[in-house]
Amino acid sequence: MEHTLRQILDKLDKMEANMATKQELAEIKAELEEVKANMATKQELQDVKANMATKQDLTLVQQAVLETNEIVKKLESKMDSHEKLLTLLSNRSLEHEAAISIIRPLLAK
Repeated sequence: MEHTLRQILDKLDKMEANMATKQELAEIKAELEEVKANMATKQELQDVKANMATKQDLTLVQQAVLETNEIVKKLESKMDSHEKLLTLLSNRSLEHEAAISIIRPLLAK
């Protein structure tokens, strides 16, 4: 009988050693409340899912980006040719101004 009581007491000691204290339970409860507060609700997850882009949306965006890139390249090319044309016209304008400055004194005589 004493041996059985000793076994029961040993088991109780082991159980007591593994049990959480009131303070530990309070800490776990507080941690659980924090996790609950930071968790998304089913409705929030559905809202996120509803607002997410689909693969088809991404394909359309990618296509639009590629088309825009082509347009930008064409505009850059046109700007380069316009810049060359402006340089040429600027040079001609300077030549004309030089010619006029030579002719003006001759006409004044």
